[in-house]
Amino acid sequence: GLAALRSAREAGMTTSVDPQAADLLIDADGFLADVAGVDLLLPSAAELAALTRGGEPEALLGTVAAVAMTAGASGATWIDREGRVSVPAGTVEVVDSTGAGDAFDAGLLAARLAGGGRAESLRAGVAAAARAVARIGARP
Repeated sequence: GLAALRSAREAGMTTSVDPQAADLLIDADGFLADVAGVDLLLPSAAELAALTRGGEPEALLGTVAAVAMTAGASGATWIDREGRVSVPAGTVEVVDSTGAGDAFDAGLLAARLAGGGRAESLRAGVAAAARAVARIGARP
């Protein structure tokens, strides 16, 4: 993963990282050192709490350029030097949460790379996650 980040930066590409598991973020400082310089960090609320030790997400902005945090039924928030933008989650019957975070990431990143702004990208991520949780399995 570190080699892929390095190669992407050297090629002038944007980079994003999803921490994936709050319980595994035992060495938050080590993880943050590994992702220093990433354009977008994509944590869940629990992962963000582990990385900031319960502090404010803005504390990460010296390490990464922006944070897009998911908060399940509460929606998602983008945090960067310009401030915070939040979007609500839609009402959906949750059948299986498997793959919701990955679907969010894919929806958000596709919208962002297509030129979407912060709110538009968050809405695309939340919509993709909503489709994922409405079905069994990780393939919406």
